[in-house]
Amino acid sequence: MPHRMTAVLCRAFLCGAGMIGAAQAQGIVERHLMAPSPSLGRPIPYSLYKPATEPKAGTRWPVLYLLHGGGGGDLDWLDYGKIAHTLDDEIAAGKLPPLVVVMPDGGGESWFVDNTDPDGAGRVETALTTDLVEAIDTTLPTAACRAGRAVGGLSMGGYGAALFALDHPDRFVAAISLSGAIAQPIDPNDAVRIKKGDEYYDGAFGKPFDVHRYNADNVFPRITKDAGLAEKPSFWITAGDRDGLGIITGSADLHVALRRAGYKTTLRIGAGQHDWINWSQSIVPALDWLAPQLRDTCPPLQSTAGLGLAEPEPERGEAQE
Repeated sequence: MPHRMTAVLCRAFLCGAGMIGAAQAQGIVERHLMAPSPSLGRPIPYSLYKPATEPKAGTRWPVLYLLHGGGGGDLDWLDYGKIAHTLDDEIAAGKLPPLVVVMPDGGGESWFVDNTDPDGAGRVETALTTDLVEAIDTTLPTAACRAGRAVGGLSMGGYGAALFALDHPDRFVAAISLSGAIAQPIDPNDAVRIKKGDEYYDGAFGKPFDVHRYNADNVFPRITKDAGLAEKPSFWITAGDRDGLGIITGSADLHVALRRAGYKTTLRIGAGQHDWINWSQSIVPALDWLAPQLRDTCPPLQSTAGLGLAEPEPERGEAQE
């Protein structure tokens, strides 16, 4: 898979740069944490960035769940994406509110979907959108509601972020897809795409590749299904102009489909490839876009998505456009 190969080529350079950034970081980085997961039947590995100081009186921290790409894990954004350094800079400059960033390990090539096959990664989507959210909101002073929660990711994680937001619009106010590995549903008679799917998706949708399972977990049918929702998540979608044509086309298709269904969506095609140089830079404008949408308190009547989380708090104000 292209994103795995490029990541390997970039690691030596970017890992060293990330270590320098980490030495200057003011936020607190915690690695190799574990959250209990009844959905998986095993703990969820994750890493964490949190502000160095507690929330101000009457407020709580918003949370961004940040997903890795194919073959990756919970340390990727820290070591290769230099995310702690970026967050420190953004918060210090007043562009981003103090927030928690949770970086879970989605099981390598899980595609962040539920897969209960004997050799599958398990109920990954369910675990990350319920068990992990509950663990974070019960152990940290977070804004435990939709208004204080967003999801983002790169490549395979861009697909996962879009999937999570569309499946759980009551839990995520916004989604970020960086070079999302997103494609339209596959015609069951399209032998060429089915063969490619068998090679590309690494068993996430069955071995051999099951086109019906893939289509059932595809993001595009969800867009039209949820078009009538009163509160829809907003989307920030980017791709590099030197990325594979499939990534660029999928990002553009997602943007168009979302717009047609009444979602607030932004598309940016900028200079870059499918690599960490691109993602460590393109996350910055994505965070700037996200900042005014996140709340550090919860509306009085807003649900906490049925997770048994903390009670909502008074809202700070309406989101800025």
